[in-house]
Amino acid sequence: MTLLLSLFRFLLHSQSRGLLTLALFTFCSVTYAQAANTSTPTTSKPDTLTSTDTQPFVIKVTPSSQRERQLQLSYSTPVRMKQVLSDSLTHFPAFLANDVKTDSRIYWTGAALFHAFPHPQQHVVVAQLNQLATHWQSEQQQAVLNLSQQLAQLMTGERIFTSLDYDNVRLNKQSNTLITQNLTLILPPRPERILVLGALEKPVWTKWQTRLDAEAYLKQSKPLSNANKSDAWVIQPDGTVEQHPTAYWNRDHHDIAPGAIVYLGFSSLPDGFETLNEDIINLLRNRAL
Repeated sequence: MTLLLSLFRFLLHSQSRGLLTLALFTFCSVTYAQAANTSTPTTSKPDTLTSTDTQPFVIKVTPSSQRERQLQLSYSTPVRMKQVLSDSLTHFPAFLANDVKTDSRIYWTGAALFHAFPHPQQHVVVAQLNQLATHWQSEQQQAVLNLSQQLAQLMTGERIFTSLDYDNVRLNKQSNTLITQNLTLILPPRPERILVLGALEKPVWTKWQTRLDAEAYLKQSKPLSNANKSDAWVIQPDGTVEQHPTAYWNRDHHDIAPGAIVYLGFSSLPDGFETLNEDIINLLRNRAL
């Protein structure tokens, strides 16, 4: 009690002298830690940043979902997104200081916030593709197995689709969400490649090039006979899904960002697989760089 009274008198005295105008603090401790094993599928959670649990929590900050060493921001009370981003920007350069392989410049288009890894639908979609392969033969069967293998290897998580643009969060009250639970914040460097996959002979990682559109990227791999060649779906690094025309009669240029995914859908699917294209696209939205 004596300590609290002394602190209160100090605050009043300091404020009267114009030295202190803020008497509320959010305390954050910073540690570096190895990532835990996240190979076990998790149950789905709502797309929200808050929970009823007000216990201390940790925000893990990392440049890559596959990186073992992480920056950990520990909070004892609920905190706003603005504060999390500010703390991340303050401590991230020092965290990366000894990593000569990682560009310290953040690619904000690919920044993402996640509840947990992997996405609970990942194994479901992979199982669907493996089952689909039993309905097809030859080239189509092998192509579906190739796609299944690629999706099984992709790092996905339960992504929270919220603005991480610091200026927007700082100025827009609606974007400055209250956070009360453990989350992972990925602040990646700019990728140099994009992933092209779908109703193709095989998935292809290819170098990103300025002003190259979906139709040009799709030439990197042979389409299947039952591919939808009129349009491709582009999943931008921020999770935005766009339909890009690719046929000669409807082709229109649309930019594709570094780190994006170009997905060529199947034009015809057997009974029971009608939603497979949509399921794959939704999974790809939840990819982590």
